[in-house]
Amino acid sequence: MMTSLAKEQAKLLMAEKAEQRKQQREAAKARLKERSALFRSADAHRKIVLGGLTIAAGADDWDPAEIVGALLLVAEQLAQHPGKREHLRQKGIQHLEAREAERQAARS
Repeated sequence: MMTSLAKEQAKLLMAEKAEQRKQQREAAKARLKERSALFRSADAHRKIVLGGLTIAAGADDWDPAEIVGALLLVAEQLAQHPGKREHLRQKGIQHLEAREAERQAARS
């Protein structure tokens, strides 16, 4: 009688542990799914911003290969002359600020 009771308790304990492992796996899957969704959302936002910057630069009617080619050319030049990066940054800031000022003036 004691042996069958011990066997039954062992079975219950094993079933509980199996259920706990299953719940842990499901929780890990849910966390992974949530992280993946956040990454996709951040990635989509980044692409939208980059597309907006392409439009702001007036290159939205360019062929995609032209855009990539221009960026590659600039990247090569920056590798050879790292000091130009700050000049490009300042030029970009000036352009974006002027564009924003035009938009604000149009709203008034």
